[in-house]
Amino acid sequence: MIQSLNTYKTSDLYLSAFLKAKGMKLKDKQKNGNKYIFIFEDRSDRKELIQEFFNDGTVSISAFKNALQDLKTMVFNV
Repeated sequence: MIQSLNTYKTSDLYLSAFLKAKGMKLKDKQKNGNKYIFIFEDRSDRKELIQEFFNDGTVSISAFKNALQDLKTMVFNV
């Protein structure tokens, strides 16, 4: 997980889907070797959302599924 000014970056697909399903705005992606890094617009509650994810946080299954599909589409439809 990498941070920079006003953005949050991670290569964790499931964390990215969770954050997107929780309403964080996905700004872009970048390829790093054989992995992709997802770049989000940072929010003040991001640390709490990440902690929630790692502590079995909940999100609507349809929102998670849609977010996961969006991320996969971004990666595979380059």
